[in-house]
Amino acid sequence: MKSRLICALFLVIALTANCTAPPATAVPQPSASAVEEPAVILTTGEWQPYTSETMENYGAFTEIVSAVFKEMGVPVKYVFYPWKRAEEEVKNGKAFATFPYIETEERLQEYDFSDPVFVSTGRFFYMPERQKNPVIYETLADLQAYRVGGVLGYWYEKPFAEAGLKTDYVSSDETNIQKLYLGRVDLAASEELVGWALIQKLYPQEANRFAVAEKALNEDPLRLLVSRSYPDSAALLQKFNAALKEVEAKGIIAQILLRYGIKR
Repeated sequence: MKSRLICALFLVIALTANCTAPPATAVPQPSASAVEEPAVILTTGEWQPYTSETMENYGAFTEIVSAVFKEMGVPVKYVFYPWKRAEEEVKNGKAFATFPYIETEERLQEYDFSDPVFVSTGRFFYMPERQKNPVIYETLADLQAYRVGGVLGYWYEKPFAEAGLKTDYVSSDETNIQKLYLGRVDLAASEELVGWALIQKLYPQEANRFAVAEKALNEDPLRLLVSRSYPDSAALLQKFNAALKEVEAKGIIAQILLRYGIKR
């Protein structure tokens, strides 16, 4: 009996020694497609109705940009700055692009540009009660007798200087319109929809006191101003332009502009 117990004991020890532990359960790893792609950084500023931190979907232009990046399948992050800072972030490669911008020869020396998103019209705003006659001009040099208000960093700084205009520059369109209202400038250069939006915001009961010169200051496409040092900026720009065409073809841009009451 004792010998049988000893044999049984040795059998158990042997079987235990030959048993292998079950394999560890592998922790599933996320697939490459499941890893969230980092957001592309875009800067912009206050320029209603095109872009604004206080507007739904950040304004018409920003909403179009969002639609394009959605078409690309790329997440995007918007950061609002004063315009000078917004451009500096792009120049330093901290942001892929800023918008909306007009392409100029000077800017092309440092930046790339997207294809046109849509065309905007610039005007000189004035207050007829302070002028003997409507503001009429053929060339910018014809306006040398006026005190002109402008915004730092905008495309017209060089042509205004070349035309010999006495220009008082401020940091925003809002301040520019305020100075016009207060009589500190005679003309305020502004994108037409932006200027009227600011007048409705600042002086809703006095909007009829403002007017615009019949001749347009400019009619130019608005684009993304793109960094040359942001990671993969060239490839991103190529994808953006391709997706922009797709969004246009699908009628998405027209739908967005219609909701904002913007005519093309």
